[in-house]
Amino acid sequence: MANYLKMRLPFIIWWLVFEAVMFFVFFLYDLTLTPFLHLTLLFAFAIVIAGMIDFLAKNRKHRLLTNKHVDMVEPQDYIEKDYREIIEELEMLNRRIRDKANSDYNDMLDYFTVWAHQIKTPIAALSLTVQNIEDDSLRQMLQSELIRTEEYADMVMNYLRLRDDSSDYVFENTDLTSVVRQEIRRMRTLFISKKISVSFEPCEAYAVTDRRWLEFALGQVLTNSIKYSNGGTITISVSPKSITVKDEGIGISEEDLPRIFEKGYTGYNGRSDKKSTGIGLYLVKRAMVAIGGDIEIRSAQGEGTTAELIIKR
Repeated sequence: MANYLKMRLPFIIWWLVFEAVMFFVFFLYDLTLTPFLHLTLLFAFAIVIAGMIDFLAKNRKHRLLTNKHVDMVEPQDYIEKDYREIIEELEMLNRRIRDKANSDYNDMLDYFTVWAHQIKTPIAALSLTVQNIEDDSLRQMLQSELIRTEEYADMVMNYLRLRDDSSDYVFENTDLTSVVRQEIRRMRTLFISKKISVSFEPCEAYAVTDRRWLEFALGQVLTNSIKYSNGGTITISVSPKSITVKDEGIGISEEDLPRIFEKGYTGYNGRSDKKSTGIGLYLVKRAMVAIGGDIEIRSAQGEGTTAELIIKR
């Protein structure tokens, strides 16, 4: 009501001015004020009735527009008709821009899908070649770099997939111990090259989740633990509700902790490591939330880091 009265304030002011002029005319000609009072009451009654009808009509239109039902609002004059035409033109332009953006995104996704699959072929060939190198230190170094290269390729694909709301999620009863074992096996060369031991006690733990995205999240967490550890032990534990990874690395500073899941944020550790992109934990957070879970990280500078992948389903 207050907004309506504010909108009709010019009309109210003009009506008060008209009443004042009419009163002045009656006073100037020394006329009796009874007809003036009758006319004033009559006009006031008519204005109140017309105002109530107008308020109800405007309020109904306001509710429709608030709920974005523009097509249900009939223009009352040529100005509203002009606004309606402008809105329709903007909607058509927005639809064309959105369609083009979707088309460009799908083209990009197709390109990187082909690229990710094709690059795995030379990586696999290089892995076979590297296995024949007799120098142990050189072989381990090259194998570690190949694993990182493959992870970067997978990260590109998963980044694009997570931006697509139609990503295919497959929820099934998953053996969490099997997931951990697979990731440990996949990264064994990285553990060896950094002289890191792994402590993992297998147990019977199952959860309904998407195995592919859980493996990706765990892989990224393990990669971070390996990257920021120099020797020591990485301890992994599982339960039906979570997978926990605890390392003895350099840890995360207190001021960096609140921002570690921000896209592109590298923090103090990332700035000292020029290869850090600040994308890994951002993608882990997105992946875990997408499959109905979450991730929590507890850490202190120089005291290691504990990352818990929470499975809520």
